[in-house]
Amino acid sequence: MGTVDASVVDSWRGITSWLEIHAPVTFAALAPPASDEDLRAMRDDVGKNLPDDLITWWRLCNGTGLADGNGMLLPPFFEPCSLHDVLAKRSIRVGSGAPTAIHNATAATAGSPAGAFLASFVPIAADGGGDLLFVDLRPGPRHGCVQHWSGEDGTDGGPWWTGVADMLADVAGALHTGSEARRRYVETREQHVQASTNQAAVDDGRLVWTSTPRDHPLLGR
Repeated sequence: MGTVDASVVDSWRGITSWLEIHAPVTFAALAPPASDEDLRAMRDDVGKNLPDDLITWWRLCNGTGLADGNGMLLPPFFEPCSLHDVLAKRSIRVGSGAPTAIHNATAATAGSPAGAFLASFVPIAADGGGDLLFVDLRPGPRHGCVQHWSGEDGTDGGPWWTGVADMLADVAGALHTGSEARRRYVETREQHVQASTNQAAVDDGRLVWTSTPRDHPLLGR
């Protein structure tokens, strides 16, 4: 199923090697790879092909064992979901009890705002409070991008990353160089959207992300 994305493999190797040395609690929270059965179940649930970079990541790591804060791998505060958890979250949001989401499954194009959680959205990480990161499988040039879903506001700030490969490369770079993660998103977001870049830190063996609010560059502040 799918073609291996070499860039994902390289980024993941960089991420895990850093975690093993600097944040062993977070490293230990990462689950083993997803099985072929899990991946087939996900493909059947979504009803369309999944991006190669997403499949490659899940073949390397099936989320975290527990959503307890130890596996806060993705900035600013998200833990990767297991495929079992992804299916459960989709069942709640786009199952038979969510006809609005089913009706709007192909509304607009990938990366555009959405007030309802659509059937073309695949959760990949959660903060434990209702917010998610998801891969947007709607058609269009930004197909496969990673967006933020707010439990209160939906999604309207534009993609955080162009895809899972871009997301993992951003995280790996932030870990190894001390650079700010999500900086490109902050620099290209809509003017009305507030956002912060994030830098990696370690707290008692756990990876944490510190936030630095950034003004939109076009506002001149």
